[in-house]
Amino acid sequence: MESLPVRADVRGMNEFLMLYLPPVLILGVLAGIAHVRLLEFPAYRGWWGEYKVNFMLRLCLSGEYKVFANAIYRGKTREESTQVDHIIVSRYGIFVLETKCFKGKIITYPEAPESWLQIVGRRKYRIQNPLMQNYAHVKAVQKVTGVHSQKIHSYAVMAGQASFTYGMPERVYGIWGVIRKIQSYKAPVFTRGHVVSICRALSERRIKGGYWAARRHVEKLKRRGEDGSTTCGEDRSQEEPLSPPQQEQQS
Repeated sequence: MESLPVRADVRGMNEFLMLYLPPVLILGVLAGIAHVRLLEFPAYRGWWGEYKVNFMLRLCLSGEYKVFANAIYRGKTREESTQVDHIIVSRYGIFVLETKCFKGKIITYPEAPESWLQIVGRRKYRIQNPLMQNYAHVKAVQKVTGVHSQKIHSYAVMAGQASFTYGMPERVYGIWGVIRKIQSYKAPVFTRGHVVSICRALSERRIKGGYWAARRHVEKLKRRGEDGSTTCGEDRSQEEPLSPPQQEQQS
């Protein structure tokens, strides 16, 4: 007699799965196809790369690490601003990350470290070394926090499928690699109180506004690029993911 309710529950579960599982699977497949297609667009690919890095940082780093994502701060003047992909604050130092979601092959040249060569199919692009771009971000963090540059560490994170012909350069890592690198710092350089004050400064001096603040930042970079005032510390095409890298002229 007790088996009847059990059978009814099983039958009800089967009916539920038959009713809802097919549309869920179809939606999942459609979402996967849309995701693959959207990865062809630099804006979406850049967002996806930053999202993956942000998710893994918060998942893998313990509570003693404070993560700031897509933080925008004032530059040298009110008309200038700098957007930092990720800032990680801990007792072991401050880590400033520039995230890229490149595809294809990347060739680096030791004699010309300021730029890389990206090869996608038959096309070649000259792109700025993310570490050069991150230099301006480190300076912005240093200005906001007042921390000496020796306690601020700059790294580039490759969140895409690009392969490096001659291996990744120094201070360039994949997502897991940069997490292990951050965790490798064991000697405290800040007190807990100092960490709290640094986080407060980064939070209070951050330009608020979310999406609209990022939009204004991009528009400022466009104007600065048009009048020729873009500095070597920031690369306009890389700060604005909607603009693809300039195609290298064939020699």
